[in-house]
Amino acid sequence: MKSKSSSIAKSTGIIILFSFIGKMMGFGRESLVASVFGAGFEKDAFVAAQSATSTVSMFIVMGISTVFIPGLQSVLSDRGEEGKMRFTNNIFYIVSLLTFLLTALGIFGAPLLAKLVGPRFDEQTARLCIQLIQLGMPVIIFSAYEGIFTGYLHFHGRFGIAASVPIWLNTVYLGYLFFFADKYGIRGLTIVSVLAVVAEAIAVFWGSARVGFRFKAVFDLADKYTRQTILLAIPAIITVSINNINTLINRALASGLPTGSMSRLDYANKLNVLIIGIFITAITSVIFPAMAKAFDEGNLKKGKKIMNGSIRSVLLITIPALVGLMVLAQPIVELAFMRGVFTQADADATAVCLRYYTLTLVSLSVNNVQNRVFYSLEDTKTPFYLGVVNVIVNVGFNLLLVNYMGINGLALSVSIATTAVCIASFYLLRKKLGNIGMRSYIKLFIKTGIASIIMGIFAYLVFFGLGGMVMGPNPGLTMKFLFFMIAVAGSVVVYGALLYLLGLKEAKDIKIILQRKLKKA
Repeated sequence: MKSKSSSIAKSTGIIILFSFIGKMMGFGRESLVASVFGAGFEKDAFVAAQSATSTVSMFIVMGISTVFIPGLQSVLSDRGEEGKMRFTNNIFYIVSLLTFLLTALGIFGAPLLAKLVGPRFDEQTARLCIQLIQLGMPVIIFSAYEGIFTGYLHFHGRFGIAASVPIWLNTVYLGYLFFFADKYGIRGLTIVSVLAVVAEAIAVFWGSARVGFRFKAVFDLADKYTRQTILLAIPAIITVSINNINTLINRALASGLPTGSMSRLDYANKLNVLIIGIFITAITSVIFPAMAKAFDEGNLKKGKKIMNGSIRSVLLITIPALVGLMVLAQPIVELAFMRGVFTQADADATAVCLRYYTLTLVSLSVNNVQNRVFYSLEDTKTPFYLGVVNVIVNVGFNLLLVNYMGINGLALSVSIATTAVCIASFYLLRKKLGNIGMRSYIKLFIKTGIASIIMGIFAYLVFFGLGGMVMGPNPGLTMKFLFFMIAVAGSVVVYGALLYLLGLKEAKDIKIILQRKLKKA
């Protein structure tokens, strides 16, 4: 048991490390994009086009990799290694056919897609959006391959290779932005968005080949496991990407707001999901195969224990992250984007929008774990219905708030809808599994909330109080970054100390580990 826990901790650490590197590179990428393209009509058209291409491709990646692992587990149990290889190849060829058809339909249907993602664009922006959709549509094919081989790697416990793919993606992007962006502009950036996903697909295929995957000519639509996986994938694709669906709807409504609104909304959303991309993805990637195996073997107690530990870990990370983003939204946006053609007005509007988006951080992260629990139980219907409710609530609040609050209303709508669905998921999981430790979650929420609020006050005093006195009214970028890092580092220490004083088990465990490390040193 100890070696298993050690393996999970090691895998999680590897994913967090690679995710952190990839996200920091992505942070630099978005900073360069903001510097080169700002928040004008070209960036609005690019964001809308990405909604029609990259968002669809993300649905496929998340959906396939989510249902593929339980499918592999079932096939391996019944048909062994040979059956597993045949099943993987069958999924590969069927998905290839479907995505080629989707890509062709997307290219020919680009004018319709442009109306869906940017219904209120002016003629110039709409025309550019159509061109960018057509250039970016092949990303769907390679994203599907990435989803298959990422699931294959996760099933075999090879999390490091799969976690490293954002590094390859961002390397391609950064190369273009540094050397070619001025010459080829926003159209070149769209082509590069496809090439970047090609690089990701090559990386995970190489990793899968290293753990034994070999191509075989298999195309069998009658195979029961393949049909079951495809049927499960349809609602799963919608469910696991529900945040992207909400983002797509928000962008469509933002197309009717002043120029630059869609870009500011996009910048705020990307900063918000930074925490999810680094930490929460690591947790869900590692626990999902283990949880699927536990429930497949009928070990309900073990499956619930994995779920409980995962949700507690998510709460410990996201609650202080939410408070930190709320308090330091302004310097975060300014440090990330305010250079080149990205103005102070853009930074101010993006920072306010980020605060409203941040309210969804906890519920969205917890919901990622909750959905994995349902999928481990081979239940994709419940998350699907919850996803439909999520979209309906989001659209309702969008229409209610957008005229009064602009892009801030769109961001707030996502937060309200996701929180409502998260609460409903807990209720349905309790009905399905019995006792799921709700009291422990509530106690943890209260304690981490108290610690996070005190931490937030500390961060505010350090950056805006002490930093404001030292930096003066017009601080340089270096001084601002220095005090930002001091505030963040100090806040981490304060948060950890408060958790220990409040008697949290996890804080005590970390203290014991650190004491052992120091003793060995």
